[in-house]
Amino acid sequence: MSIACESDDMDSEFTRRRALRLGAVTASVGAVGSVAGCNSIPFLGGGGKTLAYNNALFAPGDVPGTDEGYVFTYSDYEILRNNEDNLENGTATYEDDTESFPFEQMGVDFDSTDANLAILAVGGHTTGSFEASDVGSSLESNGFSEDGSYSGYTLYAGEERTVGVKDGAAVYATARDTAGYDRGSAVETIVDTKAGEGNRYAETDEEYSALDEHVYDDAVIAVGGTGGLIEFFAGDIENVVGWAISGRIDGGTQYVKSAHVFGSESDANTDAVDQWAQDSSLFADATDLSTSQDGRVVTVEGTGETFGGTGADQG
Repeated sequence: MSIACESDDMDSEFTRRRALRLGAVTASVGAVGSVAGCNSIPFLGGGGKTLAYNNALFAPGDVPGTDEGYVFTYSDYEILRNNEDNLENGTATYEDDTESFPFEQMGVDFDSTDANLAILAVGGHTTGSFEASDVGSSLESNGFSEDGSYSGYTLYAGEERTVGVKDGAAVYATARDTAGYDRGSAVETIVDTKAGEGNRYAETDEEYSALDEHVYDDAVIAVGGTGGLIEFFAGDIENVVGWAISGRIDGGTQYVKSAHVFGSESDANTDAVDQWAQDSSLFADATDLSTSQDGRVVTVEGTGETFGGTGADQG
């Protein structure tokens, strides 16, 4: 997969955030790549068949540099806020998410953000209780200039980032060194996909479609995708072509489920995935671990008694 973070900080950020724990499930995708300047985005699990984010996930190749697939994270902050009493440290761990791009530049805080989809080294889509005029003023005060409009979104361009905003929603893209890539076009692709006017990941990619069938219908937080970068999360297991993890909340109980998609059913290696789960910090706090195979997909499920992160020491 030809996805790469354009910041030299990515390797060190991956190292610092490598441990993904069930309690904080902190995705060290460097803010899902250069999307947020390679800061990391924590994620948890609990609450819309991935339909909550599938609508904005474009088909691989629709944005230059994503031909072999890409990785995304999705976080439903509204559900996290609604379950604050069930989180070991409340929402403090997740409030840090909105202290980086694009939220900081937009002047939007955690309480004003409902959900965020971040696509590695491309951009993302976020919703919340904010007004376009307020966001526009904040962007301009942070060095962005109005740069036209597209499908109801007013576009603002910065030195390396572009944000499109309308009341209650924003789409954003970041610079990357890939032939044919353009921030404005990336924003337009995400907008079109969200509106049902483009090709979608789950509808056009067999590997991702298989993943989508094996995540929680009510995942509050998820990380997944296809292509080379998934090896960072999925472990050194041969013939894995897709990987995802999702989580959900049910009162004071948390559930986490991972899925490895193999090239074929005969490639599926349940023992290797089971060992990966035993060794992975993703399931360090889980009980009742179970591994199962469905065709070429091997899943692991675990349960935890508490849900929430560990603040600055997480991971």
